[in-house]
Amino acid sequence: MLQHHKPETTLWGIVISGVSISFMWLLIRQKMKVGKALSSPAILADAACSRACLYLSLVLMAASVGYELTGIGSLDAIGALIIAYLSWKEGKEAFGKAAGLACSCSCSCHD
Repeated sequence: MLQHHKPETTLWGIVISGVSISFMWLLIRQKMKVGKALSSPAILADAACSRACLYLSLVLMAASVGYELTGIGSLDAIGALIIAYLSWKEGKEAFGKAAGLACSCSCSCHD
């Protein structure tokens, strides 16, 4: 943003995010359906994780389309910053939920 760099194109960002949004939306619906039918908190949690991926794809789509329509290079950079923040937030939440849980692997995790 400080150097006013502009991407050559964000066409592939639009294509990839469009495909991702389509599949994530379908995946979330199916995971919710199966999770509710099986009363499975694990599958429902996985659906929530897929929802986070959907949000990331929506940000990519908005930033990419915004750049293509306006030519404002900072929109691409702002989108990247939002994606980084959402990824950090999701990771922090995952580590927070895993804190204090016993290791289920055969290794010596807590030595």
